[in-house]
Amino acid sequence: MNIAITVCDILSLCALPQELYMIWEAYPWRLGEGFCIIKAFITEMSAYASILTITAFTIERWAAICHPMRFQKLSNLSRAVKEIVVIWILSILCALPYPIHTRTFYEMAHPVTFRPLVDSMVCSIPHQWRETMKVFLQFSSFIFFVLPMTLITLIYIRIGITLYNSEVIGVQQNSLGPEGGAQSKKSFSATKARKSVLKMLVAVVVAFFVCWAPFHTQRLWTIYMKKEHWTTELLELQNHVFFLSGVLYFFSATVNPILYNVMSRKYRQAFRQTLCGGRPRNPDPRSTYVSSYSPSRQKTLGYNKMSKSAVGRFSIEETENTYAESRS
Repeated sequence: MNIAITVCDILSLCALPQELYMIWEAYPWRLGEGFCIIKAFITEMSAYASILTITAFTIERWAAICHPMRFQKLSNLSRAVKEIVVIWILSILCALPYPIHTRTFYEMAHPVTFRPLVDSMVCSIPHQWRETMKVFLQFSSFIFFVLPMTLITLIYIRIGITLYNSEVIGVQQNSLGPEGGAQSKKSFSATKARKSVLKMLVAVVVAFFVCWAPFHTQRLWTIYMKKEHWTTELLELQNHVFFLSGVLYFFSATVNPILYNVMSRKYRQAFRQTLCGGRPRNPDPRSTYVSSYSPSRQKTLGYNKMSKSAVGRFSIEETENTYAESRS
């Protein structure tokens, strides 16, 4: 899943040089119709694949935290490969209308001779197809923004409730346990891990909304706004939103590694280890605690005999490790 998201991000960033060139020289389009069509296809496909992969990753986190034992049984490489294949097939199919309806054409003509002005060449959707494309634009905004945003928010709320409930149960059991000092240290460590995970969940949701809301807002604004209602002020505002949405579109391909480096100590250690090599200087002692709940140990203890607090702690630590090893 991590490799799939990385591929999506790299494909998205491949269009960045062309976009920077367009800021320097917006007209005319000089890269040919073939590149115009390929650009339209890759940008849409990579965006769809990235959003669907993030959504699938979120569902996996929900399963790992809320149903850890069941998730251990279902978690395997073949299932992940099947998910990635389905995601890319859906992304390709949903992105096809854009290269099909994207062409290079002259936007303006001479007022006297009516010959097209060479400097007005653009890469866009021709006017005769824009009514048809309104349907696809609305479809993509709902399927690839509204629906994933709603689903991700609801799932993370459910995860937050599960983490909070496991903390309450752990505190109650620790207060009744005979080994107060050791239990208090474990409880404090687990509580700190829960808060870290909850902050990460909130940050991921906020980042997703901030990066994609302007992109879909300017699209819907453009198709719903009637030509006679446009004013100079609205056109200027729309240009600013268009520019901002483009910046955030590419920022979405880089925000997750930055986010995890800022908020996750485990991710920083793994990142440093990858770049510099060797082992991290201060390995997290909680990783030893997590390893005690390996699948083989769980089978020995028996799923039904494990306490809810143990399951809660396993879920927290396993989740934090997964966030550190992932991506976004």
